[in-house]
Amino acid sequence: MAKSKSEIDRRQALSAAGATALVSLASPVVLRRAWADEPLSVSSYGGSFEETLALDIYPQFTNDTGIKVQSISQSGGNSWFDSLSLSQQSGIAQVDVTMCGWQGADGWNDVFAPIDTAKISNLPTVPGYLIHKNKDGETTAIAVMAWFSTFLTNTDSFPVPPTSWADAWDPKFAGTMGWNGTIDSSYLIDIVAHTFFNGRVQMETDDGLNACMKKGAELTSNVTLWYRDEDQFQNQLKAGKLTAGQYYHDVTQVIAKDGFPMRSTFPKEGGVIDFGSWAIVKDTTMKDQAEVFIDYCLSPDVQAAITRALWTAPVIPKKLTDLTDEEFDKASSEIPPIVPYYEIYESKGDWIKERWEKYLLGIA
Repeated sequence: MAKSKSEIDRRQALSAAGATALVSLASPVVLRRAWADEPLSVSSYGGSFEETLALDIYPQFTNDTGIKVQSISQSGGNSWFDSLSLSQQSGIAQVDVTMCGWQGADGWNDVFAPIDTAKISNLPTVPGYLIHKNKDGETTAIAVMAWFSTFLTNTDSFPVPPTSWADAWDPKFAGTMGWNGTIDSSYLIDIVAHTFFNGRVQMETDDGLNACMKKGAELTSNVTLWYRDEDQFQNQLKAGKLTAGQYYHDVTQVIAKDGFPMRSTFPKEGGVIDFGSWAIVKDTTMKDQAEVFIDYCLSPDVQAAITRALWTAPVIPKKLTDLTDEEFDKASSEIPPIVPYYEIYESKGDWIKERWEKYLLGIA
């Protein structure tokens, strides 16, 4: 399962809000050496997201390492990885480094080359759940930025913030909420499992998954809009037609900054984390440079710079960066996150989607 279009659109919209905030990097300690003039081609989600990385991060990388970068905009969904796979059949690497989510790394594992982790000096600072490995135990993708979905509330309508995801089931929210209706990107099953059951273990059986979906479907009395189009939800929030729901932490703060009475709350169970990772494409002739690039992006100074430029969360501990509390809070939280059980959505994705639609229709 590749990254959803809504998440790519969401990253573009957010980066547009922060794209004018140029950053100045304190150069990480890297070994500069002579490299060939051929640029390292790096693809990331298109639009302002890619433009911001190309403007704020890549030039400093070139300055610090001597490695030139060609920035490429990649499309969303399976089509991008299809094109990479087709290129490889001709023995050609379409790009050297590509961005992917966990699902892309898992579903298109044969597209990526193993990363030599011995060359990634900053890897020990990255939590294991942000490091993707193939069936042979080889590292194939490493997260370099993260984002969270949290509990959004209108401060005028709900002066007291929620404390738990369980509050979403409270009758006081009847008819007020919007919620991501796509079950494999809302991760509502994970939210329910961590809030009402025993966490990930609950999702390891069909009965456990059914129990989570049944509980999730109880939200229908409170949720007016099961959205697939984020713009629709955001417009209704701004118009005051909806006053609560599940939404992205950093985007909510952009809305609040624009003068709308919105707050984002990390529930005590944690916000739901998702992330963008760098992976090296097979058949590249620039694997060494690609590994230097990935390690560079994980350095504390660059992690802080990415957060300031894109409002994405750093993938290393805050204490290693020079981010202020205000800067960090715009993007993240010290509360441990809910990490989606991605493997379940891969192995049982079609069944989960079918069952969830039936629960929403009340015919499960």
